[in-house]
Amino acid sequence: MNLRKAKSEDLKTIISWIPDEDKCKLWAGPKVRFPLNIESLSRDIEFSHNNSFCLMDNECLVAFGQLLEKENGHLHLARIIVAPSKRAMGYGRSLCNELLEITGQRGCGKISLNVYRNNKNAFKLYEKLGFREISEKSSNEICHMILGNIKML
Repeated sequence: MNLRKAKSEDLKTIISWIPDEDKCKLWAGPKVRFPLNIESLSRDIEFSHNNSFCLMDNECLVAFGQLLEKENGHLHLARIIVAPSKRAMGYGRSLCNELLEITGQRGCGKISLNVYRNNKNAFKLYEKLGFREISEKSSNEICHMILGNIKML
């Protein structure tokens, strides 16, 4: 497996993984318009080659995620998705670990994310990775999580 910067044409594959509006919201939040197309998705997720990454297994795109720069120099993990046929096989964990390594290389000491509480598999993964809820920034629907003290690589 290897991580590479995403290309615009990767969005076509990612769109194929999202069958309906509910799955779209679960993955990308309420600001991403459905039905998806490459142009609107690219705008809605602020896609760039510097903030979007693909996990590859051989030549197969198996997962996608973003690292977004936030105020105070910290990064935000966003829009993690694994190909439907590859779920529950460790690719989500591998992608997150790769993105956390980039965070450490950039000298960033903390990273945040938002996850819908009903996205049980994602929620469990983030807890296993060491993310902890920040209750004052969370709601009944969305959990805001932080991972601090990222090892500087």
